Amino acid sequence: MGRGEEVLKSKGGLITTMTAREAVLVSVAALLALALVLLPCLASAVASPADKVVVVQLHMNIDAGAEELVRRGVSRASSEPGEVKALILELDTYGGWAHSMDSIISMISRCPVRTVALVPRGGNCFSAGAYIFMACDVTAMSPGTAVGSCMPVDALGNPADEKTINAMAAKMRSLAEAHGRNATAAEAMVFNADYTAEEAHRLGICDMVVSDIDELLSRLGLASAARIYISGQGDAYIQLLSTISNPLLQGIMMWLALWLIIIDVFHPTFVLTVIALALLALALWGVGVIGTHPLAVVLVVLGSALTIVELKKPGIGLEVVGILMVLLGVFLAYQFEPFMVVGGAEVAILLIVLAGGAVLAYYLFTMRMALMKRARHHAPERLVGMVGVAKTSIRPGRPGVVLVASEEWTATSDEEIPAGAKVRIIKVEGLRLKVKKKR
Repeated sequence: MGRGEEVLKSKGGLITTMTAREAVLVSVAALLALALVLLPCLASAVASPADKVVVVQLHMNIDAGAEELVRRGVSRASSEPGEVKALILELDTYGGWAHSMDSIISMISRCPVRTVALVPRGGNCFSAGAYIFMACDVTAMSPGTAVGSCMPVDALGNPADEKTINAMAAKMRSLAEAHGRNATAAEAMVFNADYTAEEAHRLGICDMVVSDIDELLSRLGLASAARIYISGQGDAYIQLLSTISNPLLQGIMMWLALWLIIIDVFHPTFVLTVIALALLALALWGVGVIGTHPLAVVLVVLGSALTIVELKKPGIGLEVVGILMVLLGVFLAYQFEPFMVVGGAEVAILLIVLAGGAVLAYYLFTMRMALMKRARHHAPERLVGMVGVAKTSIRPGRPGVVLVASEEWTATSDEEIPAGAKVRIIKVEGLRLKVKKKR
């Protein structure tokens, strides 16, 4: 056919004609329509330059500091819902406090963007961290990492009671089922099963195995997204929260605060009271941020109060009871936490506190005994038996004045005593001395 020649087409007996130009235009229109259909799909697979991801680095215990970091991450994601596409939690932890774990899981569930858990190369995710890992929308691990061992324990590291274990197993199953993962393999972690990255992926606990965060973002379709890192490194506030999360430190601060107040009462400086109130405030703040059990707090406070009572009533031994109550309160604070144990460092500190308390108790006891034996200069009873001199004459029914132990006292007598005569004190009647002439 020549250029511009009509093309004949027959269909069902009908003949239509179309020029070559019209055929090209129809083809172009079809391609444009196809592009419009595929464009949204392509856009979703490739991140926009304006896209962002928030990366929260939890290379630490799951405590109040970690809780604050996640809170900051969720807040940043919530403030930019159109730009932030994912919240990534880098988990490298051996566990922490159940109260902080529950708070972090709650924040994850309310996060408006996709949440991703990543165990980075060289890291591990055990105990409370395993529950946070399972709570995220996407889970990823790098080769050489592990996840698991999240059985609840008592303060000495022994398995917790059956009720607590069953409750945590149900929680783990629920988290796995909510995200379509292998609930049976997840529950096994509550009974101290551990999985490598490859094993976790094969069992359906880990959604993907990635070499690093770059590969993770690429597989999420966010390779070009800007990264916003949130870390506690060099953050004094985060370090403070992590420090006061320890019940052992809380108990010591309460006990020390009360003793500083006692010292300031007997040796007023005002400075010690201010320091004591600051310590007490920090201790109570720590109690609040990790939800320390009220019974543990009560025991620490009562134990501290008993040491104060001993200062007023020496020799009873209440300071020893008080110290033991403080230690019991700290122990119970750990006992009520299913993922924390009293380790070697905590035991060493407890022994130091116990030894220091024993020395302090002995010092108080010996000091009070010495004070009780010391002569009381303002007690009239100490004058009984002493010899003095009548400064004025004394007659029955007519008091006089005597000088005894360099002090003048009003005196009475059943006999007549002239001025200048030596007298012996035989009795104390209120603020008067009863005397008789020395023979």
